[in-house]
Amino acid sequence: MSIQALNFLQRLVNPLAFHLSSVRRSSDSQAVFSLVDALEAPTQILIVPDSRSGGLFLGASQFWAIRNRYPEARLCLLVHTHKEYIAREIPFIDEVIVYEDFLLPVGGRLREALRQLREKRFDLAFCFSDETSFCPAYLCYKSGSRIRIGFQRKDFPFFNIRIVPRPEPCYELQRLSLLLRTLGIPQVKERVSWSISEEGAQKIQNRFLVGRKKHERFVALDVSSSLGDRPGPKQLQAIAEFIVTQSNTRVLVFFDYAQRKIAQQIKEALSQDALLFQTDDLPKIVALLEACELLISCNSDLFHLAVAMGLSVTGFFDSHDMDRWVPPTQKGVQVFESETVKTWTPHQIQEVFSEP
Repeated sequence: MSIQALNFLQRLVNPLAFHLSSVRRSSDSQAVFSLVDALEAPTQILIVPDSRSGGLFLGASQFWAIRNRYPEARLCLLVHTHKEYIAREIPFIDEVIVYEDFLLPVGGRLREALRQLREKRFDLAFCFSDETSFCPAYLCYKSGSRIRIGFQRKDFPFFNIRIVPRPEPCYELQRLSLLLRTLGIPQVKERVSWSISEEGAQKIQNRFLVGRKKHERFVALDVSSSLGDRPGPKQLQAIAEFIVTQSNTRVLVFFDYAQRKIAQQIKEALSQDALLFQTDDLPKIVALLEACELLISCNSDLFHLAVAMGLSVTGFFDSHDMDRWVPPTQKGVQVFESETVKTWTPHQIQEVFSEP
């Protein structure tokens, strides 16, 4: 099932899931507490990132701010199973708990995730998800954390500390930072680094860039599952086909399991000019992206990773997502509306992706 289809079903089922979650029956019986005391010295902290693409890469600076504010606390990160390979590479996180999406709050896997959460006895929980993400907010509520901090949601009282979000659209990083700034938790100037050692990167590149030639160019094309509207398989293949017509250039095609068919079609069309890499190993992805002159991506995790790494990126976005997901001042980032890309002619593809 596609991300778009699952999101649509969740919006339909959320009212019933909320009714089954017992939130209304228990929300009136919570004990009075002091927020100042609760924020002073927690020992067990749960962090729930936004589950959408880029949630971990954009949210990492906020997780780092929490770590700096509470250096002695144990930090646990709750992530979707598809994001586990990213979460386990964040060095200042002590533990990772994974969950799978659900339409209704039932089932053995959900019970196991809840068991792991409840046995931690969290003092604080920070939930960065937005109002459309039912699953992470529900799990934050059911974790049993004494203090649950999140953005205010209409009719969904999952949190006992609710931060009023910005009324106007804004870049996602600004939305996320509002939660901590409201609580007086300072941002950290040092950026979270998404890099590996030069020696480690060289070993990975030597292993996976098969038949690498001297002065060979690489361009990355990410066809992984993404948010909103996106170019179709034929248009993505046309872009890949043009890339390899340039002198001494191959394309590295990154894909997740859901989009493996598109990646294989590109491989069949381009043969040795295309190398395929599934997005399940973060150090490998980082090393391979460092070898590339450009990443071409829909709104996926790799787009946000490349932006955080300071790489040159061309992105395809739904027009409704521009304000939220595109960094307003980042150099080396250009974006196009997905609907427009669908109608690009071969000449337009050539104009955009020709060598400078």
